[in-house]
Formats: sequence, C-alpha cells, structure tokens
Amino acid sequence: MDRTEHVVKNLKFAAVSELVLAVLKFVSRRVFVLLLGKEYLGVSGLFTDILSMLSLAELGFSVSITYSLYQPVAQGNTTLIKSLMQLYRRVYRSVFVIVLIAGLSLTPFLDFFVKEMPENIPNISLIYVLNVVNASVSYLFAYKSTLLFVYQKKYIDSLIRTAVSVIAAVAQIGVLLITGNYVFYLFIAIGAALTQNVLISVKTDRLYPYLMEKDISPLPAEILHDIRRNVGAMILHRIGAVAIFSTDNILISKFVGIGTTGLYSNYVMIRGFLNVMVNALFNAITPALGNLNATETVQNRQAAFRRLNFFSAWLFGWMSICLLWLYDPFIRIWLGRNYLLPRPVVLIIVINFYVNSMRIPVANTKSVMGLFWDERYKSILEPPLNLAVSILLAQRWGIFGILAGTLISTMALPFWVEPLGLYRHGLKQPIGEYFLRYLRHLLLTAAAGGLTGLACSAAGEGLFGFMLRLLFCILIPNAVYLAVYCRSSEFCFMKEMAKRIINKFF
Repeated sequence: MDRTEHVVKNLKFAAVSELVLAVLKFVSRRVFVLLLGKEYLGVSGLFTDILSMLSLAELGFSVSITYSLYQPVAQGNTTLIKSLMQLYRRVYRSVFVIVLIAGLSLTPFLDFFVKEMPENIPNISLIYVLNVVNASVSYLFAYKSTLLFVYQKKYIDSLIRTAVSVIAAVAQIGVLLITGNYVFYLFIAIGAALTQNVLISVKTDRLYPYLMEKDISPLPAEILHDIRRNVGAMILHRIGAVAIFSTDNILISKFVGIGTTGLYSNYVMIRGFLNVMVNALFNAITPALGNLNATETVQNRQAAFRRLNFFSAWLFGWMSICLLWLYDPFIRIWLGRNYLLPRPVVLIIVINFYVNSMRIPVANTKSVMGLFWDERYKSILEPPLNLAVSILLAQRWGIFGILAGTLISTMALPFWVEPLGLYRHGLKQPIGEYFLRYLRHLLLTAAAGGLTGLACSAAGEGLFGFMLRLLFCILIPNAVYLAVYCRSSEFCFMKEMAKRIINKFF
C-alpha cells in the first residue's frame, strides 16, 4: 500500500468518525445547557484547562518517541521498536501517577482560580476529582495508539474511539435527561476513556504480536541520547503550548467570571470541532510525511512542505472566514441569543484560530525531521509574556484583552521563530520565501472574507438565513482562491492529489 492509499484510508475513517462524534457532541451540549446551565459549562471548561496544565508531566515524550519510531518502522526493525515501546510504557505509567497525584493536590485551592465560585453547583470538589481521574486514566495504555499512527493505521484507532464514544455519549445524554446529575455524567466519561485505551492496546498487540515478546534489548546509547535531548527541548515547547492554549479559561474565570467562561467554551467547542477535523487530516498525512523525510532528498522535502503549506493556507483561510460569519448565527439557532459573545471577541477568536492553525504545517514538518532543540528557549520566554500581557489587558478589556494577549505573545515569538528553525535547519532555504507566501495568503483571505461578509449581510436570521450564509461561505472564498491560484504549481499538484484521493476514496 503506497503513501496515498494510507492517507486516504486513515482520512476516510477519521472523517466519518469525527462527523458522527460532532453531531453527538452538539446534541449532548444542547442537553447539557438546557438541564445544567452555563455555570456548569464554565466549571467544565475551567477544570479542563487546569488539567491541561498537568499534561506537562508527559514532557513531550510522545512527539520524541514518535519521531524515533519512523525509521525502525520503515526498516522493519522490530527489535528497536520493542525497546522504544517499553520505554514509552514506563514513561506513561509514571505520567498517570504524576497527573493523578498533582491533580488531586490542587483540590483545596480551587477557589483561587475563580472570581466567584457559583453557589448553585453542589459537590464541586468531587466534580474536580472525577475530572482529575478522567485526565489521568487517559494515559494508561495510550502509548499503543502511537504505533498504529506510525504504521499509518490510524483508522483502527479512529474506529475504536468512535464506537466507544458513541455509546458513551448516548449514555451521558440519557443520564442527564433522567437524573440531571453531572457526577454520573463524569463517571461514564471515565469508563469510556479507560475502555478506549484497553481496546486499542489489545488490538495493537494482536496486529503486532512481537510487542508481547519478553526479549527486549536495551536501547542503543545514541538513540537514548537523542530522545533525552529531544525531550529536554520538548518540555520547553510543552510549557509554551500550555501557557498559550490552556490558560485562557483560567484567566477568564479569574478576571471576568465563570459565566463568561461558559459562553466562551461554546465558541471553543465549535473551533475544537474544526481542530479535530484538521488534526484527523494532518494525522493522516504526517506518517507519510515522516516516511518521506526518512527516505527522500532535501529537494523533495522542500517541495512537500511548499505543497503542504499552500494547502494549509487555503484550508485555514476558508475555515476562518466560515467561523467569522457563521459563529453567531449558529449559536443563536443552537443555544439562543443569551449565549453570544460580543463581535470584537468573536473576531479575536477567529484571528487566533487562523494564526495558530498556520503553525501546524511548520510544526508537523519539524516534528518528523526531529527539529526540537534549536528553538527551545523560545518556549521559556513565551509563557511569562503571554500571562503578563493577558493579565494587563484583562484589567481594561476583559475577555477581549485576555485573547488579545494570546495573539500578541504568539506573534512576538513562535510566529517567526518556528519557521525560521525549519528553513534554517531542515529545508536549508532562506526564510523570506515563507513570509512572502504567508503575507500573500493572508491578504487574499482578508479580501475573500470581506466579500463573503458583504454577501452574508444580505442574509436574514433563522435557519434559512444561516443556510444562505453557509452557501456564501462555501462558494465565495473558494471562488476567490481558485481565481488567483489556478495556475500555480502547488494548486496543480493539489488538484492531481485530490483526483487520486477521490478515486481511492470511492
């Protein structure tokens, strides 16, 4: 099976599974809001961000060992694969214990993270403890899914997770309708997380029985040295990522209020659905990219990145336009007017989505090249900058200031440091080409977004108005992109790949 066939198979399963799960999540959220209210949404979002900070215990081992697995998998070196997986297992068992203990130790200090703790939510400490357990059990057996990913069999992981998640979501909706008890809802989430990982582990062992062999050799010193070096760099990356992406709800809860955190969580959920779809797409592509990096010349790597970046600019530009003009109409229909945020806040949410999404092709290419070390210090400066600017602006502009602080810190450091490292150490090219292309894509997206907004302003409200806006958002941006890019070599390649994928898809 060639790279394209692997990508198509993984993408096919991922697309179907994520669409099914998205429908269930939106239905579940609707039931959640009707029965529990926005304060529970705020608490859920706050606890999720607190526990995301504890993911630092993972130290970036996942990315580092994934990179180390590409070559032995491509070469069929099962001896080295077994050694790497044994290390991975030990690390994740330790992470499980650390997250559980560290998470539980924060229980007495929950009031610190909230401007005013809601009085109408009983058993908040128990709710937090169950969230901690859910977060920690997700690390048990999870390392096996990485091997499926590297073998380009992510579709197996998608199938298992979808089946378990569908059953769990239906059960959670039923529990809320019958009892209205959030604690029971969380017990089901814990059971689902554990079941998913156990099933994936069993399936992986059956596919690759050598994993159960007892004769495991020690890791070669040079590979262990590389892993330690990469983990040393990745922990700084992880700190930066957590400080940027996992503190917004905490800051909103602390400086604005838990109710606003609940409103923001709905926008994050919609954006999260797009992120899941994007991750599914790039998870299907990345193993093939890793295989290419292990076997092809630097010229082929350069061409592959240009095509990937072009595709990303088109995709994320279009998604950003859709978010900007469909966010509010969708939430009005889904939850009601009382769950809307001000338009300036929506705009900054969309800008953050575009800027951070455009980092994905750079980050994925760097990860398969193992370029973790040279920009490690960027992640030391990023967290204090983000927190300082966000807290300062929160005093004056509330939630808008917090999200603007995230944007400012992103533009100040990772926006230019990350591609600089890729071009200097991986692609061996001048960085100017990247930023010129970025500016061209950005200006075109702004123009397409403006035209789409003019058309959407003529649409009414309600379901018909939303469907009309959706039609404008599908047709106008893509027509603009097509008119400008139709003669580019990257578009021609993308068109040929699309034909191959469609033929294999159906």
